[in-house]
Amino acid sequence: MNKKVKIIAPIFIFLAILYIILASRPLAPEIQFVPVWTVDLEAYTKSESYSPSPEDYGKAVSFKMGQNLGYFTPDGKILSYMTFPYKATISNEAYSFYGTSSDEISIKTPSGTETGSIKVTGFPYFTDGRKFIFLPGGSSFSKLSDIGEVEWTYEGFTPITAFSSSSTGIVTGYSDGSVIAFDMEGNIIQQYNPGGSNHEVILGAAISESSKFIATLSGQGGQRFVISKKTEANYGSHTSIVFYKSMEKELNRQVLIKFSKDEKKVFYNNASGIGIVNCKNFKNTEIPLKGRILSILESDDENEIFILSKEGKTYTVSAIESFDAFSGSFSFDADSACIAVKDNSLFIGRDGKISRIDIIHR
Repeated sequence: MNKKVKIIAPIFIFLAILYIILASRPLAPEIQFVPVWTVDLEAYTKSESYSPSPEDYGKAVSFKMGQNLGYFTPDGKILSYMTFPYKATISNEAYSFYGTSSDEISIKTPSGTETGSIKVTGFPYFTDGRKFIFLPGGSSFSKLSDIGEVEWTYEGFTPITAFSSSSTGIVTGYSDGSVIAFDMEGNIIQQYNPGGSNHEVILGAAISESSKFIATLSGQGGQRFVISKKTEANYGSHTSIVFYKSMEKELNRQVLIKFSKDEKKVFYNNASGIGIVNCKNFKNTEIPLKGRILSILESDDENEIFILSKEGKTYTVSAIESFDAFSGSFSFDADSACIAVKDNSLFIGRDGKISRIDIIHR
């Protein structure tokens, strides 16, 4: 018996070692948040070292926190830090201050140079090189040129409750539950009503980079998330509903929706956190997140999605990789906060301070 054990035991040990070698796989790299620098905005701009050069403005990253806004560079140089008394809009290319009845609104670059003005009353909105103004009454808007001239206007009849744009198109959602999408020349390319609710209202909308897809969250009493696709029909509707999901729990506020740059997925705020739909096979995934989602940003290499959410005075930054892999999060308390992404670095604004955090996979 002992002889048999002596023969069999080494065989089992060998097989076990062979199994471990063949079955083992290297662990997937994990995302790590690596702090690089933190700058106190007010202290920096008052210091003697505050001397931005002209080339710095070409790398400007915008921020807006509470009643303050400005620009900084990825290496931590603060280009400007300004307080505005009432309302303001800002993008990486331009900013404007305005009031409720401003007759003329100046448009300035990150360096403070005036490049144009808006000569109509309303509420301007700047984003990713595009400029718009919402007109008094809340049902109409205009597309603006870089210098603030009105290129075209759409006059609606019910209040706009959702708005989004991409490099090729614009989508608006209305309180009566209707959705209208335009190309950059003001031509209507989609027009439909998601329906399915007792009280129809569009709470959030997004348009994909090519304007192929539109996503909306709509309704009270039968709230649903809907994705439509632009068709090439020569007559009738140019819209085909390709996905919809009824919400088990409903929200009664405006929500944020965003497509990825490659249009392969769309993210939407819902009552449980964030929903993600794969636009290839229309698989829906939900990731629990606390609070209201304020920002959804994609890294330059399109590998990560960063989400800023808020519950009470607590802000949370979450990271999602691949399609729906939750990679981690961290939280902090603040009166105001914001996030930005540039060159695959994450920037976090918190109560008068800006921090850079690099993303490393190990």
